[in-house]
Amino acid sequence: METEDLLLISLGGAAASIVRRVAERATSPLRALILDTDDATLQSITPAVGVSTSVFGAKRLSGRGTGGSHSLGAGAFRDDAAQILAQVGSPRLVILLTCCGGGTAGAATTLLEALRTKGIATLVFAVAPFAFEGDDRKRAANVLLPIMETRADALTRVSLDALVGAEAATLPAAEAFAHAADRLAAGLGLLWTLVAHPGFIAFDAEHFRAFLTHDVEGGLPFCFADVSVSGENRAKIALNALREDPRFHVNGVDRLANAAQLVVGILAGPDLRLCEIGTVMEGLRAHCQSLKETLLGTADEESREGTLSVVLFAFGHPITNVSAAKDGEAPRPLSSKRQRGAKAAGTKVLGTAKNRFTDVAPTIFGGQNLDEPTYQRRGIRLTR
Repeated sequence: METEDLLLISLGGAAASIVRRVAERATSPLRALILDTDDATLQSITPAVGVSTSVFGAKRLSGRGTGGSHSLGAGAFRDDAAQILAQVGSPRLVILLTCCGGGTAGAATTLLEALRTKGIATLVFAVAPFAFEGDDRKRAANVLLPIMETRADALTRVSLDALVGAEAATLPAAEAFAHAADRLAAGLGLLWTLVAHPGFIAFDAEHFRAFLTHDVEGGLPFCFADVSVSGENRAKIALNALREDPRFHVNGVDRLANAAQLVVGILAGPDLRLCEIGTVMEGLRAHCQSLKETLLGTADEESREGTLSVVLFAFGHPITNVSAAKDGEAPRPLSSKRQRGAKAAGTKVLGTAKNRFTDVAPTIFGGQNLDEPTYQRRGIRLTR
């Protein structure tokens, strides 16, 4: 599959720094578009082959940031939507990365809607702020995320705290984001290599697109983790590391063990053995109690000899169900056969209605969009 079928897009300054890290570590050509309203941020990005940068909303913001306003971010995108979409082109799959505590992420909702109109599948990594960044940024992310979830084909909420993990106790504050960004960049780099340059078990952009858009609802949530190991028994070590990865543990629930669908990428050098693939896959199937579907892909590169890397996506459990689950209680598995755009039984989908007011974020309260008329929210039919 040609790399033109795959595009990595970042929104905002923090996301731009992560994509820059992906480009620096890429072992194969990377096609990426870095978007921001702040011209100074983009000026600091080191150019890389295949990576383009673009300022949007200059008429509205004069090349400055949004000041944390999602509505300004959305309005800035609308101002230059035609220009941005021309740069996007017609890839089969877009991987979108944005950090949800700031205002530029507000452009994500309108961007995702535009990409869906063009028939482009979207896989979103939405990065939630550190807990210490305060309630304001957390609330801003919580307003935006449900809306993004309904407009993407698949979305994961990436916790910066989980990316730092146990090392938070020893890392200086200035290094915390850099450490989290490096871990996320490593995972995205593995994903890029897997999809853009599949090995003897092919899993390319078209396979990923088909998985995301066939009989599933827009906004399918997932968790992801990655690990790279070497030495003796590297397959078993990788498997154990994935089982214990904090990114799969949400509010005391093991979302990997309760996953309905898995996408597994195994990357190694020419020394990759079939028994190692078997060890990883059999171990995951034994661990995942509700597993219904698995997609496997491999990638092999000479430079990876001696190292085994696994990137893993666990699909199937809405954040709302996980949050509501009691300690030790598994959320209800999501059916793997749902009509695209239909609500799953027992699952509350937030933010599905368009906002009636221009450049204003919708008012979400108690899981409902209050900008939608009451008779529509309650399913009341009006007679004339």
